[in-house]
Amino acid sequence: MKKLITLVTAAACAATMAAGLSACTSQEQSGAVSVYMPDGAPALSMAQLMVDTPDLGRDVSYNVVNANTIQTYVSGDMQADVCILPVNAAATVAGNGENYTMLGVVTHGNLYMLSSKYTEEITDENLTTLIGKSVGCIQLQSFVGTVFKAILDQAEVDYTVVSDVSQAEADKVNLININDPATEISPSANFDYMIAAEPVITAKTSSGALSVVGNLQELYGENGYPQAVMIAKNTLIESSPEFIDNLISAVKKSAEWVNSDDVSVQSIVAAVNGNGGANSLTANNLKPDTIARCAISFVSAGDSRAEVLAFIEKYNAVTGSSITVSDQFFYNKQ
Repeated sequence: MKKLITLVTAAACAATMAAGLSACTSQEQSGAVSVYMPDGAPALSMAQLMVDTPDLGRDVSYNVVNANTIQTYVSGDMQADVCILPVNAAATVAGNGENYTMLGVVTHGNLYMLSSKYTEEITDENLTTLIGKSVGCIQLQSFVGTVFKAILDQAEVDYTVVSDVSQAEADKVNLININDPATEISPSANFDYMIAAEPVITAKTSSGALSVVGNLQELYGENGYPQAVMIAKNTLIESSPEFIDNLISAVKKSAEWVNSDDVSVQSIVAAVNGNGGANSLTANNLKPDTIARCAISFVSAGDSRAEVLAFIEKYNAVTGSSITVSDQFFYNKQ
């Protein structure tokens, strides 16, 4: 009898523990997944998800935030379960693969060169045309500036960073930071050339006073460079593998949809801005050509691993950084 009571008690305890574990698992898998992305081109990569809100097997909250703050959502208390951010930022905060894993690249470059003074297209064959000229560049000390510096380095064209056009040197390309694209990118600006990103490019060229004279993706070579990547928490990947599969599939479809003739600009603008967008996307600056120049397509972590590592190597060389990326950072579904 005593043995029977012991067995019954043990079974009850086991059942209670199993129920508790089941409840924990159920609760973990049913909670809302928070997705964060920067306003602008990266948000377009998830446009269809925000427009059509497909069922991914979990409740999802989409949060479009200021590009300057995106890194904070995967640092500290790590608010983001899934996050789209520049590849260099992702590698810096999550490259060791301990907390987040990269699922894939979602955008491949949206940077272009403008001018009101010159009309000749800048190519890899005439980059020396820029020597002695002033080039205003957004985010000169971060992603955008690094891409352009890497282009000049591989072409062996000398450059220097100055604070004003009056300091320009005749034997170098003179790079000047643009703090406020809204006001500083203008036909009346003192710069000979200006580097900016879509959708700002569309807005700034609409009057015809500024022209696109260079494509940084083509200058970089190959098929451009990995710009924005999508990362996910390891705990989410482990607890909800089906959700991750559904998410990847949906982002692939979203990339195809946003580049198709079926896309509704008005619905994209409403959805992005309705999820906290900083209103950089408007019906006036989001046109088919604009979307095409955002180079949106999903490339899996496995297929983009080599280009991501190559870009980080160039980023380190230009900036003097020592970012390292582990094998664990790249999603590899078993």
